[in-house]
Amino acid sequence: MAGTAAGITGGSGEDAARIRLVAFDLDGVIYRGSRRLPHVPEVLADIERRGLLRRFVTNNSTKHRREVAAVLRSLEVPAEPGEILSSAAATAGWLRAHASRTEGAARVLYVGESGLGEELSDAGFRAIHALKAEPEDVTRAEFVVVGLDRSFTYDSLARAQAALLAGARFVATNGDTTYPAEEGLMPGAGAIVAAVAAAGGVTPTVIGKPHAGLAEALREDTGIPASQTLLVGDRLETDIDFGRQHGMHTALVLTGVTTQEQLAGSSIRPDHVLTDLSGLPGLLERLSRGESGG
Repeated sequence: MAGTAAGITGGSGEDAARIRLVAFDLDGVIYRGSRRLPHVPEVLADIERRGLLRRFVTNNSTKHRREVAAVLRSLEVPAEPGEILSSAAATAGWLRAHASRTEGAARVLYVGESGLGEELSDAGFRAIHALKAEPEDVTRAEFVVVGLDRSFTYDSLARAQAALLAGARFVATNGDTTYPAEEGLMPGAGAIVAAVAAAGGVTPTVIGKPHAGLAEALREDTGIPASQTLLVGDRLETDIDFGRQHGMHTALVLTGVTTQEQLAGSSIRPDHVLTDLSGLPGLLERLSRGESGG
């Protein structure tokens, strides 16, 4: 039946009853392409009624948080930039924590789109797109950051390679090799990251799901530990694996990438499975009573 919870495994009642944060993936959970998915407004209203915190957590690095919030509001999903945690924003935060303590803004050579550049600039870096980099920018870059870049060229690759060979640290916003678009499956940031890694001979630090950088950013942003977080996503290998690796409770919704058949054949097991978001209020109610299933 649509919206009912099924296949619940793991997550003790004692831990589950303390859930304080619901973190949603976006594409396949809140919207699909340019269409908002069913039940989103009433689910968000239920979370607010329960006094729970919410965040929207996405591997998309192409848009600034302001743009993501604007897209959500255009779909009549109430959202503020502060509720968005993207791989671009998390990458900028990671760089801020790991940059050398030198005078002036550290140079970051990036392969990505405008949202990534804006997040890096907002974090206080001298962010320079690879295609606009001068020779000094290449040789003096402290970091090379790579995300999805639909203007990616051989020149971008060559300048990123040169910066890495000159000693820059390599950071990837995410490793998703593909992403779903209305026209079909498209190459993702991970495909570009792989090209830069091959050219530079360097393995990157990856920030986005399922890696630790985004989990650390979520905890630092909200102050809520993973054990009190419910991660709602549609991809086993990113969303659910992310939550499981970092100690969150996980709920898979079957409105995006993962099908029931793929779930049955996977070793990645969510704690809860929902046909769609209409089952989330009931799940939260059961968890609030310390029940593990239902």
